Amino acid sequence: MRSPLLESFRKGQRWLTLIFVSVIGLVFIFFFGSGGSGFGPTSPTGDTIVQLDDLKLTSRDFAREKQNTEARLRQQLGEAYDQIGADRYLDSQALGTMINSVVLAAAAEEMGLHVTTDEVRRVVQTFPTFIDPDGRFSPEAFNNFAEREYGTQRAFIRTFTRSLLGQKLIRVLAAQTTVSDAEIDLQTRYELDEVRIAYVALDGTVLRTADSISDADLEAYATAREDDLRSAFNERFEALSTPERVHARHVMTLVAADAAPEEEAEARTRAESARARIAGGDDFATVAAEMSEDTSTSDSGGDLGFFARGDNDAALDEAAFALEAGGLSEVVRSRYGFHIVQVDEKQAAVDATFESARIELAREGATLDRARELADFRSQELATTVEDGGNLEEAARLAGLTLERPPGLKRRPDGFVPGLGAAEDLLSTAFTLEAGQSSPEIFDLGGRRVLIQVLERNLADEQTVIAERTERRQRALVEKQNRILDAWLGDYRRDLERSGRLLINAERALGSS
Repeated sequence: MRSPLLESFRKGQRWLTLIFVSVIGLVFIFFFGSGGSGFGPTSPTGDTIVQLDDLKLTSRDFAREKQNTEARLRQQLGEAYDQIGADRYLDSQALGTMINSVVLAAAAEEMGLHVTTDEVRRVVQTFPTFIDPDGRFSPEAFNNFAEREYGTQRAFIRTFTRSLLGQKLIRVLAAQTTVSDAEIDLQTRYELDEVRIAYVALDGTVLRTADSISDADLEAYATAREDDLRSAFNERFEALSTPERVHARHVMTLVAADAAPEEEAEARTRAESARARIAGGDDFATVAAEMSEDTSTSDSGGDLGFFARGDNDAALDEAAFALEAGGLSEVVRSRYGFHIVQVDEKQAAVDATFESARIELAREGATLDRARELADFRSQELATTVEDGGNLEEAARLAGLTLERPPGLKRRPDGFVPGLGAAEDLLSTAFTLEAGQSSPEIFDLGGRRVLIQVLERNLADEQTVIAERTERRQRALVEKQNRILDAWLGDYRRDLERSGRLLINAERALGSS
């Protein structure tokens, strides 16, 4: 199936494909990767990890790519590599690189691009790895590298040619990306403009203590909405009922699920020794305090409190619920180690009744209705005050409401505001207000009614914005290329997957990560 994006490119639209960008810009490398995910559900067979038509990349190719990826990231990040734990992402990054390399080459071939033997020779003969101390190309160094890393010279040349082909496509397409002054200016304002606001958030889901509902009002609410409450009870019957529970203690000896046999045997021996002491008459809590390796419960004599099925490891639950009160289990293996369990008390399951749940269900509904009504009323009062020329800060103080003051806010596409979350409209409005100005608009954010006042407003002036254009142009261009190229390559890759041409065994590659 031919990609609609490639068709669009042939018709003159400026479609692009992925480039790999380091912290300093475009980097010429063997392979390219976005580190993306979204691998298709169909997998190749055997040792193959990525297959496109007749081309197959195996676990050996993946191991080599993973090594190259780590070396590249360590070079770029330096000490930060270990600080951010970048090795956790190596497998997915390497797999993404392998996928992108074959997809880029396939797209380039479909567009009629090709790499000549002379082009491959020129790059190979100038590559530092293959240059001898006298500055000349060393066939021996080339042969040794190709055979050591790729098995044969032919395999290396095929891989390297595919890489050069992908790079050629990148250069052709990326050259067509332009960035306008307006785009640069917008990016500048996003980074430089800042406002400080104060806001009042009236929660339409929670009542203050002073607004609590009387018992008489609750009864009236329940009577008026009897049918609704019964429907709610039936829907939530299981959650309202009390499941069977046990109050238990345990002694645990720690050992990993994949521990060596001798480690597992030692941990079991310690657990059996603890059980022998308890069975011989020693106090369970005393033994737990001395021998349990669960530091969260050993100080309390191994007390796990009351719990229902599913609250703990399945093996621990099974042992506890099989015992009667006062019973002692055999040594039990969980994914954490070995346990001895003693049950102090058992509570039978209790089914909820409508009569027992009626008032609490009414309280939930009445509280929500009342909270919503009060939030609407109080927010409208504040909005009216602002519309009449009042100040939100003063109005909130007189009403006994809390005024929140988050840190300075930048323009953000996601509209994130600390304490409020995503609030695109609110943030947009904040940048239209002058310092000291309040907005009468009531923003509904997840059940909260929010009003704002701008405390400070610092916007980049036109002269600063113009002065920033030259410095920011290259970075803005690279960022735009990456956004468009990443989306383009993802679309083309999905076309290949849907057509059955591209197969990916992500489980084989990522299973050990």
